[in-house]
Amino acid sequence: MAILLTFLLLAPGPAAEKVPQLETLLKARKTNDALALLKKIGELKENHVEAKALVKLIRKPKPKMPPEIIEASFHALAGIESREITKSLLMLMKVRRLKKDHVARIGICLVLEATGDPAGIEYLTDRMVDVDDRVTAAAAAAMGTHRHAKESVRKELFTALLKIFVPTYNLTKSLKGDHKSQRRRAERKWELIEKPFEKSLQLLSNHTERTPPQWQRWWNKNKHKRWTARQEE
Repeated sequence: MAILLTFLLLAPGPAAEKVPQLETLLKARKTNDALALLKKIGELKENHVEAKALVKLIRKPKPKMPPEIIEASFHALAGIESREITKSLLMLMKVRRLKKDHVARIGICLVLEATGDPAGIEYLTDRMVDVDDRVTAAAAAAMGTHRHAKESVRKELFTALLKIFVPTYNLTKSLKGDHKSQRRRAERKWELIEKPFEKSLQLLSNHTERTPPQWQRWWNKNKHKRWTARQEE
């Protein structure tokens, strides 16, 4: 009995099946088949083995992944919703080619939004000042996932959002004349961030305001008060 128990403890765990198939397809440059397989992988809820294997594959320099495969890979990881990959997921930003890739940075935000893992909060906060506004918008959307976190965490996230939300709005209203290019830049950013920022502000505070200045006034009055807890949905 003791020998059998030792054997069971030392026996290897289940291995990924679909990700190795994906790697074979990528090596053969069968992009459409790879995309179809990634869609199936994304349906494997909480399959931590496949999730870990997919993160390792994304990290590999070869086979080279085209942008649509990288994007679909992160969508698949979001579908699996595995918190066990958060650490290795964030380590992808140590890989230069991925760190420079806005698709990868957005993808990580997407996965963190799906898992709601608190271990990803620092990454999301850092992405508030990303050079790409699409990444900032994705990070903002993911912050709303923490609407059930303790109040101090929600207030920290709310502040990070407000520091971008209000100044960007103000720029769209104040820049004139010689600052037309800056104003257009602010307007483009505003178009991308308005909805995800507003939604996350509402989720985190369990409150609604109509404009950024009103949100700022509400924060000034309520940052030291107790916030109503958001009920489970």
